[in-house]
Amino acid sequence: MPKISLKLSLILLLTFLTSSCLSVSDQDLLLSSSREIRTGNTSCTEQIIISGLEKTLNNTEFTLVSWNIYKQNKEGWDQDLLSLSKTSDLILLQEAYLTQGLKEFLQTNNHDWDMVSAFRYHDIHAGVMTVGKVPSQASCAQRTTEPLLFIPKSSLITYYPISNTEHSLLVANIHAINFTLGIEKYNEQLQKVKTVLTRHQGPIVFAGDFNTWSDQREVALDQLIGAEELGLLKVEFVSDVAMLAWGHRLDHVFFRGLKVINAEIIPVDSSDHYPLKVQFEFIKETLN
Repeated sequence: MPKISLKLSLILLLTFLTSSCLSVSDQDLLLSSSREIRTGNTSCTEQIIISGLEKTLNNTEFTLVSWNIYKQNKEGWDQDLLSLSKTSDLILLQEAYLTQGLKEFLQTNNHDWDMVSAFRYHDIHAGVMTVGKVPSQASCAQRTTEPLLFIPKSSLITYYPISNTEHSLLVANIHAINFTLGIEKYNEQLQKVKTVLTRHQGPIVFAGDFNTWSDQREVALDQLIGAEELGLLKVEFVSDVAMLAWGHRLDHVFFRGLKVINAEIIPVDSSDHYPLKVQFEFIKETLN
């Protein structure tokens, strides 16, 4: 616990010193590759599903990556992201900063993307982003404010069309709140996502940086995932290279209505988190 207290003190000091550079909108802001910024219908209570999209996910299998990209602060993030994108259909990013460099990367590689603006730092949108080889047919935003830092963390729910079926794939991308004195706010953020997942009838992937750095947080997440109404399973990564915080993994991938073909953790030097890469196969019965 002394290490946590020291790190928290440093973060609080840094937050105080940089607060004048940071702005938080009163409204949830959804950004996308269409260059549209939406402030309405972002709360996940109602969904406007766009049908008839030309690009859809293959109804046999797809590959997904989840990665905390560390604000693109380390050299080589673009090369690693390019390498990951070549072999992936969907990439879930946490701590994405919509810098000119990231904008150019996404445009140059013709990626579709959706993003929740949790806050702006030096007028740069920051939050979770989901990048795809196909556009989403709907998306919505959730934010939960860090109780000690007063800075929001975000969750992004996106729906992707699957070829030759009326079902869609729900992808939930989360960056969970970090430093709290208890787990009440942490649970609150998880429950908000659960409410949306419960309503969905098709396959699901729920992934991201869950900040499960304590036994208490891991238990809270396990209880959510174990809820019978969700029917989620956990992707097991057999690897010795996982990034740990006080003996705990922070990043996870959960799923429903899918089969895991392959799962791997990819070591990189361009972030303080390693990307999680999973190849999924659709279960035909769930698409009928």
